[in-house]
Amino acid sequence: MTAQELRENYYALYEYMATSKNPDHMKAFGHVMSEMMEWLIANKSDAAQEWIEKLQAVKWKNYLTQKEAESIVADMEPRAPWTREQWRSAMEQKGYPLEKEPCYNRCALYTTMNMLMSDSAVTLGKYVSPDALFDIVHDLAVDKLTDKDFVFRIRDYFSL
Repeated sequence: MTAQELRENYYALYEYMATSKNPDHMKAFGHVMSEMMEWLIANKSDAAQEWIEKLQAVKWKNYLTQKEAESIVADMEPRAPWTREQWRSAMEQKGYPLEKEPCYNRCALYTTMNMLMSDSAVTLGKYVSPDALFDIVHDLAVDKLTDKDFVFRIRDYFSL
């Protein structure tokens, strides 16, 4: 089979499984996916890690992969104030949790905090002392990511 034929065959089988609502079909698909993941883990661990991060979508309302977060933050204008390491260190120093299930994962929180600073640092600086800036940005980001009506969706916001 050509690559296109394989692709079409796969998607036809996926569509059949997804629309059948038959748990046995879903389990069969899951077993094959597990075999594929075992092969990836053994032979291409970097790729396996990326796919596992994408599967994290099932756990979170707002999530990003590490690669997505780094790309988004790197492209922010004005520049985002914190690297992932600086942000994590400040979060640990303040005793803030990095994630809140099922609302957001650490990459979503990191990116949202940097987004707020990139977009509003000057305005926030007018009203908040430098010592309180990280705290207020953290709280505002958590507000966005845990909003009950779930209007803010980080993946939609950044067109992912």
